Amino acid sequence: MYLRRALSPVVFVLCTTAALPGQDKKGADELPLAVANGVVEKADKDTLVVKPRGPDGRFQKALTLKVAGTSKVTVLSPQKRGEKVVLTQRETEAKDLVPGQPVAVIYAEAGKDGPVLLSAVAQPGPGK
Repeated sequence: MYLRRALSPVVFVLCTTAALPGQDKKGADELPLAVANGVVEKADKDTLVVKPRGPDGRFQKALTLKVAGTSKVTVLSPQKRGEKVVLTQRETEAKDLVPGQPVAVIYAEAGKDGPVLLSAVAQPGPGK
């Protein structure tokens, strides 16, 4: 009896959401998200070329990402606060990244335009 009372709201929610007209999921299917981590091979204001690492740790074929106006690029900036090290992110531009700098990226395939950079987080570059 207790189980039936507990499940009643769940069943009600499932039934009512199933009866609602669904949203068109076409847009979500057209732009699949992907992630990669590796090192920067080349960076300028319009493109970011990343050499991703595969599951075995070896570098794979370079990935060229288009930098859009909405692309966000940040660099990790560790700060010491008391006894703790706190990781903060400092916003920067893609052109400020240097070859060999470790980076993780989130991107989407934009059809004929190719992969577009959504977000990149880089570790501090050499000597920084």
